[in-house]
Amino acid sequence: MKALTSPEAAKDKTNEEWGLIICSRCDEMVDTIPSDGVKIIYGYCGKGECKGAESLN
Repeated sequence: MKALTSPEAAKDKTNEEWGLIICSRCDEMVDTIPSDGVKIIYGYCGKGECKGAESLN
C-alpha cells in the first residue's frame, strides 16, 4: 500500500495520488486514484468472499 504524504509534499507539484478505493467488505485497499484532495471511495475488491457481497447490500 502506498503511504499518503503530507499536504506540504504536494506543494512541489509531484504527481501524488490522494484517492483511495477501499473494499467495503474486508477493508483492504483496492487501488489509488488521482484526485485534487484526499478522497476515500468504497467498493468491492473482487475476492471470493467479497465478490458475493455486492448482491447482499
